[in-house]
Amino acid sequence: MLVRASLGYLFFLFFMSFKITAQPLNTIVFAMHIEPPFSNIVDGIFIGENIDIANALAAKLNKKVSFVYCPPARCFALLQNGQADMMIAIRKTETRKQFLKYLEPPIKMQKLPLQFYIHADNKIELKSYEDLHSLNIGVLRGASYFDQFDQDPQLTKIPLTNYKQLVDMLLKGRIDTFLEREETITPWVDQEIYNTRIKIAKFAYDKTVGSYIAVSKKSVLANEITQLSQAVKDLSDNGELQAIINKVRN
Repeated sequence: MLVRASLGYLFFLFFMSFKITAQPLNTIVFAMHIEPPFSNIVDGIFIGENIDIANALAAKLNKKVSFVYCPPARCFALLQNGQADMMIAIRKTETRKQFLKYLEPPIKMQKLPLQFYIHADNKIELKSYEDLHSLNIGVLRGASYFDQFDQDPQLTKIPLTNYKQLVDMLLKGRIDTFLEREETITPWVDQEIYNTRIKIAKFAYDKTVGSYIAVSKKSVLANEITQLSQAVKDLSDNGELQAIINKVRN
């Protein structure tokens, strides 16, 4: 009798667990790293372009949002193990496709070039991609830049946690250069320092790249890619996405 009761109780727990996991997701957990003006935390509140896009998508889906702060590498780990559902404004790569699904269309096309930054006192000549092979290059841990750069084993890359570290390490001479779009770097450095102690190399990567909303394959939402993509398309078609982007740019 005791064995029967125990088996019945275990079956009940299994059934209840199945019911819980089968329920639709009411709150979308977004992994967010700090990248002003796209995402920031001010007085404990997430603000910025990516936040507004996340809120607009959630409203379209009639869902709530929850934002989790994480450095980029940690954000991708959360997506990989299913602790976060989505991430805003990331580049497609073959590695990421192993644990992410991408919503179409892209939320925007990145047209601003990836610049390489050098200390103003440094005599480095960085005129071509080949010149990178002799340099110590600061990179954001977990970030993807462009395929040739990402996959080049001959480059010496120094992984760092955030943009402030990239700037600080450059100013202290601990790295020779780092790369990023100018709009991402300027919020992290005093304008006078930027104008007098940092210079931009002649070489830059200036190909247009799509910026996407990605969904963890371990999220319940991974089964709703068609509906989610349609919601993104609707936001694009009705001008709401562009209005958010224009608001941040102005």
